[in-house]
Amino acid sequence: MQEEINLLEEKINLLVNKVTNMKSEAQTVVPDLYEAKEEIKMLKAKIAEATVKIENLLAQIP
Repeated sequence: MQEEINLLEEKINLLVNKVTNMKSEAQTVVPDLYEAKEEIKMLKAKIAEATVKIENLLAQIP
């Protein structure tokens, strides 16, 4: 019985360690995700501007 309890304790400790590691990783990944989303917004805006400029130039071609 004691052996089973010890094994269960080891498994619980492993689980706690994994959860702790995942929380730590999430703290670094989440800000990176927000930064990437902002960069995507900026790039989409630049693409939209370039599209308008190209359309205007094409409209000027006889």
